[in-house]
Amino acid sequence: MSTKQEEFTNLSLDLVFGVSVEDLLQEYLKEKELEFSCECGGRTSSYRSSFSTLPQVLIMQLKRFRFSPSLELEKADEPVTLLRDLVLTSAQGGSCYSLISTISHIGGTERGHYICDGVHPDDSPDDPRDRWLSFNDSVVFRTSGSAVCRHQKQDAYILFYKRQV
Repeated sequence: MSTKQEEFTNLSLDLVFGVSVEDLLQEYLKEKELEFSCECGGRTSSYRSSFSTLPQVLIMQLKRFRFSPSLELEKADEPVTLLRDLVLTSAQGGSCYSLISTISHIGGTERGHYICDGVHPDDSPDDPRDRWLSFNDSVVFRTSGSAVCRHQKQDAYILFYKRQV
């Protein structure tokens, strides 16, 4: 067994149809088999990712762009259930995280537009008023975290979760 420690500022998660952000994160962290061949006759190996420490802000990129079997770039618009809260564990214990912002990509591979939604700067992520702002070029309008989670299932591209204190 060998161990390799790396410092990440974000995670890139493969999309799977009909799942939640938590499911994608669990898939990322589960043990995976690797093809392997060595002089000793071994043919398989595996690896598993885990957190040794937890970041203050966890940034997750949903892999919305991929190559088709014919090597054409395509947008993956599989819906992903966005969760307001996540619980993560590390070697040092667990922490709760709250969704504080999303970046969404509207459009396809040839043309598109990015918008950002985030917790109102005067609120905390767990404020019962659930005030968020949506930034779409020069237009800023009020929204809510629950509305963002409902409406951005197919377009959310980058998610920002902040550790609760």
